[in-house]
Amino acid sequence: MDPAVPKATLKVLGLCAVLLVLVAAVTVSVAVMVWRSEAVGKLRGCRERAANESRELGNRVAELERERARLQRAAAAGAQAEDALRREMAQARGEGKKLNASLASCRERAATLEANATALRDEVLALRRQRAELARGKAALQAELARGEELVLGLRQRLEEAAEQRRALRARGEQCEARQRELEATLRDYAAEVDALRRRARDRATGRRKG
Repeated sequence: MDPAVPKATLKVLGLCAVLLVLVAAVTVSVAVMVWRSEAVGKLRGCRERAANESRELGNRVAELERERARLQRAAAAGAQAEDALRREMAQARGEGKKLNASLASCRERAATLEANATALRDEVLALRRQRAELARGKAALQAELARGEELVLGLRQRLEEAAEQRRALRARGEQCEARQRELEATLRDYAAEVDALRRRARDRATGRRKG
């Protein structure tokens, strides 16, 4: 065997080893570069994602702040509403008590009105009975009135007849008075004649005694 062969082989092997080392170094460099580029890309992606997430987080925080403010306002409004509700409930309780009192008063009034209505119904029934009795009495009075009118007509006729008789009696009385006056005058004349006759008789009797 040629002693130069191992040397050449060793050189080749050395070169191969160097090449392998270079290839490995290049591969490692390339891998490092690739990893670096990937790392840079990932870093950029992470930065972008971090920036986006930061913006989103900022937006979310702002939204949460707005939501918190809204919730605080809502809580304040809720507290005010709760206070108002409490006041309304207290007012409602007061009004409920008033309504209960009014309801009790209304019930008492309704009972009183019902009693009054019953009394009024009884009075109405009594008035109806009285009206019926009055109607019967009115019919009787009308009958009596008719009879009274007949009696009045009869009395008027009798009064007219009595007036006629009175006028006739007055006329007869006047005639009687005139006749009485005539008779009195005649009696006076008779009395005067009798007195004259008596005087004559006395005169004659006196003359006879003297003769």
